[in-house]
Amino acid sequence: MSFVDAKFSKWGEVATAVFSQSFAKRLARVMLAAVLAASFLPVVAFADEGGAASDPVENAFKGPDKIQYGMTEQYTYNNGKPTSKYRWSYVPTQENGGAITISSVDNSPNGQIVSVTGTKLGYVILRVSEDGQFKCERKILISRRDITLTSGSLEKVYDGEELTGGYVSVDGGDFVGDDEVDVTWTNSLTDVGEVDNEFNVTFTSGTPANYNITYRYGKLRVTPREITLKSADLSKEYDGEPLINGAAAIAIEGAGFVEGQGVSYTFTGSQKIAGSSDNAFTYKPNDGTDLDNYDIKTKFGKLEVTNRSTKYEITLTPNSKSVTYDGTEKSVSGFETLEFQINGQTFYVSGVEASATGTDAGEYPVTKSGQAVVTDVEGNDVTEQFIVNIDDAKLTIVEGDSDKSASNLPHTGDSAAPYAMGICGVAITAGAVAFVARRKGSSRR
Repeated sequence: MSFVDAKFSKWGEVATAVFSQSFAKRLARVMLAAVLAASFLPVVAFADEGGAASDPVENAFKGPDKIQYGMTEQYTYNNGKPTSKYRWSYVPTQENGGAITISSVDNSPNGQIVSVTGTKLGYVILRVSEDGQFKCERKILISRRDITLTSGSLEKVYDGEELTGGYVSVDGGDFVGDDEVDVTWTNSLTDVGEVDNEFNVTFTSGTPANYNITYRYGKLRVTPREITLKSADLSKEYDGEPLINGAAAIAIEGAGFVEGQGVSYTFTGSQKIAGSSDNAFTYKPNDGTDLDNYDIKTKFGKLEVTNRSTKYEITLTPNSKSVTYDGTEKSVSGFETLEFQINGQTFYVSGVEASATGTDAGEYPVTKSGQAVVTDVEGNDVTEQFIVNIDDAKLTIVEGDSDKSASNLPHTGDSAAPYAMGICGVAITAGAVAFVARRKGSSRR
């Protein structure tokens, strides 16, 4: 078995006693002085604590002085130039001894290039010898392995169920060998919102002391459940009653409510006259329903009232009047009523007039004018739903009482009915009296 294939203990190379660090330094200096005295070569000064040596002939170690646990670095001596077979070994330091493994990677019998893997935290001394003679050494720190554990992000639409878990990725290097951890999720989310997807790890094999662990958290997100509430389209012919939603159902579009949750509705839309308007409504959550978990939109249907195919008919009756002639002008106006009840609803007619006047005895028809306007109790013009008829009416002036005594009526002229009057026992006619009166008048003149 070649030396580079052997497994080294903390005592260094196989069957070789461990020298103390100070003794190794003194031995190196003695050997160096002997070589210089014989060959007068330039002085090569090695560092006290390892690390790159001042090496004018460039035959010192090349490689880092720190390795993370479980990581591998390559080292060379004499720039990898083949001379004779090198021997590589290591020894833990006394202050904080670590451990490494060494293997040749240059596929040459001389082993100028080796790989060093940190297997235990602490300091070690890496050494190289040639033909049994010590050449150089390097103090190397085996430090904790830096890894980052990152939880994934999870997102879902609100469904009333808890959101938790996911996956954890290892960045910056994996766990070494059989080292393993269990993940415990420490955060969850049910309602709409966002929180860190936090977790803890527990080593089931290996030890956390070998790692510097950085935790990064993804997000747990719950987004609102999208719902559209839509009221129905309703219509009817005008009947004086307002059109409202009544028992018509609300349509729920989209994701719908989570089981056991929902809202209650109050319909506010109303259409009474011909035309259309929104079938509006409001809503409030039922017990156990948080509206923050929903994105609710509303779509209002239409309430439409159409004109009547068969219109209502109203007949107005003008006032009539019958009076006795007395030589003065008589008149009549207005209507018996301008208020009507249909289907329990009250309506009023305006905009029309009716009147008649007369003096002499006779009949005078009532004259109608204007344009009828029908309104409901709220003042809405609903004329288009009605046909307004107006009956005929008249003013009647009758002659005076014909049964009265002629002696009580004034009589003038020769044609007047004669009547008897006794004066001093002499019978005269009405005409004669008139004549006498004229004669008397004449005598006064």
